[in-house]
Amino acid sequence: MIRRFIILTGVMLGTGLLFSQPVPVSTQKQLDDLKARINSLESENERLKCNTRAKDSLSYCTMRNEIFNAFSNISRLNQEFKNTSEKIAVTGLFTKLMQASNPTSDILGFRFTEIIFSAAEKHFLSELKNENDRRRFSQVISKIVSNPIVNSLANTNPVTSVVSGIVSTIAAFSTPKVELDRESGKIKDVRVVEQDAFDHRSINAFRGDLQVYIDFYDAMITTSDEYLRCSEEMNLEYLGLKENIRSMEEQMLSRLHVEENNLLIKLSGLMPDPSINDLDFSELILDPSLLDCYGLAAGYPVMQSEVRRYIRDYNLMLNKFLNDYIKILELALSFPDKDIDKTKTRLLIADIETFNLQQVHTDQEKM
Repeated sequence: MIRRFIILTGVMLGTGLLFSQPVPVSTQKQLDDLKARINSLESENERLKCNTRAKDSLSYCTMRNEIFNAFSNISRLNQEFKNTSEKIAVTGLFTKLMQASNPTSDILGFRFTEIIFSAAEKHFLSELKNENDRRRFSQVISKIVSNPIVNSLANTNPVTSVVSGIVSTIAAFSTPKVELDRESGKIKDVRVVEQDAFDHRSINAFRGDLQVYIDFYDAMITTSDEYLRCSEEMNLEYLGLKENIRSMEEQMLSRLHVEENNLLIKLSGLMPDPSINDLDFSELILDPSLLDCYGLAAGYPVMQSEVRRYIRDYNLMLNKFLNDYIKILELALSFPDKDIDKTKTRLLIADIETFNLQQVHTDQEKM
């Protein structure tokens, strides 16, 4: 359109000059209007060119920022992911919590094996009058409580297993009794018979004293088992996401034909700083290599969202487990045995609370 106006104007001006005749007023007005129109169109054309460049520049800057963000942070994303799934293990807190469910550990200020032995002596030993029977009873109970198998029962309710074993043993525990058959005041026969050493009242009292411990370990093991089950499920998800991150990172590096240590140099060469003068943004945004990298970078926000969701779910699971564990440990503070050092239980509760506070602080810093 602009060209047609210029040609038409040139023809009209040329005609006037050729015949050396004054240009009529009406014709001069038309020429002036045409010149004004041409100037307006030229200004419009420049404005459109500027707008197009600005638009291409914005598109280029967007592509450049997203590619730099994705290619530079993919390895960091993997590290953050790994740190989340291993954070409780590296603190040693998880080891302490597993020790708490072991009846031979004194991390809570008592060993259940000692408490159960004391309860057995309390309810049954006094009923045995014969010293040999008392010694034999203590040996039997000691063998049950100190059995190495007890150490391996931490995930299968050790307290119930041990208490049941002792009750079964006690129910079958017998003592010899001499019976004399007399006839006319004379001893006709002497028999040694076995009789039950303990009645049901003593057995029930024994179980009653230990019921709070049974409930305590039941709750602790149930909570630990639930955490371990959820951890296994999240570990499978972790392995899948880890492989996806590794695959994406490998594709990014292979597209640029670089190693991780010179990634930024390669990216800077592929995508010049937009502040440099005379960059052809329209050409850059159509560059095949740039478009290829941009396509890969488009998958990074999705991967980042998946990792953040995993971290959120993992933190929720861990937080629930630790808070449930605190509630269970608080039950130990009301145990009736006066010999229990309850300061150890309070210290473990404080360790859990400190860990929780540190995680809240860390999560806030990342936001």
